[in-house]
Amino acid sequence: MSEEWPFGVAIRNVAIATDFSPWSDRATQHALVVAHRFGAVLHLLHTVRRSEFSLVPNMMVQLEELARRDCEGLICRLNEAHSLDGIEHQCWTVEGEVPGVFESFIQDHKIDLLILGTRGRTGLSKLLLGSVAQQISRHVFCPVLTVSPWSRGATRQLEMKKVLFATDLSPGAEAAIPYMLTAAKTWSTEIDVLHVCSSAHSTCRQLMDDFSHRIDSLAKSEPRFTIRQHIVHGEPSRAVLAFARQNKEDLIVLGLDRHRSLYNGPSFSHAYEIVRQAQCPVLNVRSCRPGSAGS
Repeated sequence: MSEEWPFGVAIRNVAIATDFSPWSDRATQHALVVAHRFGAVLHLLHTVRRSEFSLVPNMMVQLEELARRDCEGLICRLNEAHSLDGIEHQCWTVEGEVPGVFESFIQDHKIDLLILGTRGRTGLSKLLLGSVAQQISRHVFCPVLTVSPWSRGATRQLEMKKVLFATDLSPGAEAAIPYMLTAAKTWSTEIDVLHVCSSAHSTCRQLMDDFSHRIDSLAKSEPRFTIRQHIVHGEPSRAVLAFARQNKEDLIVLGLDRHRSLYNGPSFSHAYEIVRQAQCPVLNVRSCRPGSAGS
């Protein structure tokens, strides 16, 4: 594996949070693809939450044993399918509460990418969705890739043709640019940069041009990139989802600021709706620095 990482993005350790459901299995397939492409170590993580069984504490011992068996069974199935061939991997069962487990695990194991499965419109699994997923996003410092039930199954020959970078043009969104370009280079995709603008805002075009210049300055070493700019009007999450469907995007990238919600909407609302309803995986990259308003 080359030590030259695209645009400074190093993916050495990938974690997949699993509850052994079909939704987790779909996300696991994407985690396998990422680990294989980047030569990363794959960490399969299952949590046992004591708070869910506070009234029957004696069940914890049984649950921990069942979780270990489920982990062993998952590894066995993946080995039988040769899915883990050439991939260094470990399976972990950890007792604790979200988001503390994820925050500590990511820090201790130097995780560069966390992958979660979702149930979409019907809600997320007990482990991975709703307020739990939002807690994880608030507390972890690595990018988070969510995989919906509508995302096509992933194989080692997974093809991606188009990546959508949906941005509110805030300074914090710039943290996602290297990841968006890395995905585009790794899978030789085209790039659509989309901003949803209020009809009352007259500076959208200038803000988009300035933001695109920053993308171009980082992408100049890859002149073969096809990058298109788009400005649309409407409610942010609906507009992003409609654009992704109409243009058959294979990945949505969101640049988020840890101190500010997307498009200054209610906390996590736009980002959550995009994750919940997207028909392709969504990569959330969160910046630690305060951002100023886009448009």
